[in-house]
Amino acid sequence: MRDQNIEAGRLQVRTGAEPPDQAETGNTAARAAELRTALDGIRSIRHLTNSGPDPAARPAAWERGRLLHTVSLLLEAEGVAPSATGADGEPVRTGYRTSAGERPGQVLVRWVGPRGSGARYQEQEHLRRCQDVLRDWGFEALAVRGPGRRHRLEVEAGRD
Repeated sequence: MRDQNIEAGRLQVRTGAEPPDQAETGNTAARAAELRTALDGIRSIRHLTNSGPDPAARPAAWERGRLLHTVSLLLEAEGVAPSATGADGEPVRTGYRTSAGERPGQVLVRWVGPRGSGARYQEQEHLRRCQDVLRDWGFEALAVRGPGRRHRLEVEAGRD
């Protein structure tokens, strides 16, 4: 089953499963501004709803309820490029692809690309970058090998 596009208000979050015409590659000023605003919103939600000495250090309940949305948003906003998917369901652009995990409260992050793109050989390096981004935002991101011995991240919000 193909991952679905996720929308939050006006901001269309990119999971890497969108068709190329919906997942524009241009890093436009308008898109960058939308992403900055969304990151500011996440920070505000954390400060308003989390307690403790550093409320911004861990995901808020709101993020936990929208984990796929949040992970996808953070990756793109921090400069990691999303993939795009052709009509046949195969990747047509190299980048991250996020999807619901095998367990509730889990998101999978894979590095995918078109056949012959070399994405398989780049995945560890790029997933390490994804892992760093997500850990910086307080998520647990475990690097594992999945089917076909491909690397991926299993991401969870961690303990409250």
